[in-house]
Amino acid sequence: MSNLKFTFCILQFAALLSGCAMWQPPKVPEYNPQPTAEQRAWWEANKHKAHHVPGRGFYVEGVSGFFDENGRPMASVSGKEGVVDEYNADDERLISEKKLKRGAKKLVGRGPNETKARAAYDRGDQLFRAGEYEDAARQFFIAYDRWPDSPLEEDALYMAGEANFFADRYQPSDDAYGLLLKKYPGTTRLDKVVNRRFAIARYWELKHAADPHWPVTPNFTDKTRPWFDTAGHAIKVYERIRLDDPTGPLADDATMATANFYFVNRRYEDADYFYGLLRSEFPKSEFQYPAHLLGLQAKLLKYQGPDYDGKPLEEAADLSKQLLAQFPTELGADRERIVKMQSEVRRGQAMREFALGEYYHRGEHYGASKMFFNNVARLYPDTELAKQSLARIEEVRTLPDEPKDNFEWLTGLFPESRKLGPSVARVPNKSTMR
Repeated sequence: MSNLKFTFCILQFAALLSGCAMWQPPKVPEYNPQPTAEQRAWWEANKHKAHHVPGRGFYVEGVSGFFDENGRPMASVSGKEGVVDEYNADDERLISEKKLKRGAKKLVGRGPNETKARAAYDRGDQLFRAGEYEDAARQFFIAYDRWPDSPLEEDALYMAGEANFFADRYQPSDDAYGLLLKKYPGTTRLDKVVNRRFAIARYWELKHAADPHWPVTPNFTDKTRPWFDTAGHAIKVYERIRLDDPTGPLADDATMATANFYFVNRRYEDADYFYGLLRSEFPKSEFQYPAHLLGLQAKLLKYQGPDYDGKPLEEAADLSKQLLAQFPTELGADRERIVKMQSEVRRGQAMREFALGEYYHRGEHYGASKMFFNNVARLYPDTELAKQSLARIEEVRTLPDEPKDNFEWLTGLFPESRKLGPSVARVPNKSTMR
């Protein structure tokens, strides 16, 4: 019986080897380095309409597949022209997440299908023209879903965003626009998309101001608002506008809107950051003057007093000088207001010095307290605290600089340290170097 089992194992192993020998790796189709005369003529006639997709090639409206810079159909490992494989020989991942999703869709009958995608797009276009925007949006999404990475995909995403926008369903509209810019950052519709998204963000911001809700409060009735956190979604859209189109006409508008939102909601730290961002990143913006003026106010409002960081006061002092120097004609009635702010800044700086003097005064360290009181009188002579500082100095003029040591008898019991002089070596003088 044992010999029989051994013989059976040998036969199985031989069959396995023969199967391995018969298997051949898939052949990569040869790529013709020279385009045909027909391809050259077609490419010359349609090259101006080609749109480049990074990592895929060029595509021409109404033509299936992708082409290289010479108009030749892109060949893949699978041998299908116009298809770009997900697999990359240099990539260690054998199966990508996108492939898994596509495989799952194929199993349920929802794999890529150009015919169904175009039919859904045409149906969506008819519904859109008829004013049935919600139904049109569903058809455009089907067109996008059934033919991914195709010439039709960009149009389908854009029209899905448009249809949802006119249906007042702003959350799915913004989602479609966001996906469009993520997959096609160089789209020719960038300006239109940015304008739509700015209008959506502005609407959400005003909606929250008129009817505020907690961020975690769900929305089940208003289709114009997101499910949660309307204001947070507005700020996020403003940010995407600034990042997706940083040199566009609405980038500074979005930054200013973000700063104003935080200012109105008393989040002065965030407001100060975005006002500063606008001043530095958009020097030619029409909002430069209000960004300087409101930024100055934000710095003063975020300052928490003499017991906290004094950097906001220092920055406010510099910013007030910039305002008076850079906007002499725009100031108008605001000039007096800025001068009052400067006085407020100086009073805050004087208060910091005075508070330190008071601290040492309470501990009877009169030498240190007189130093800070002198700073107030010398640096801020136009403030009321300067008079109080001079009075404090007169009070302690005859008192010792340091308080009496009540434990002198105890410290006298311990010998003084034998270490004389500083612990860092001194530089030798000329006499010792001779």
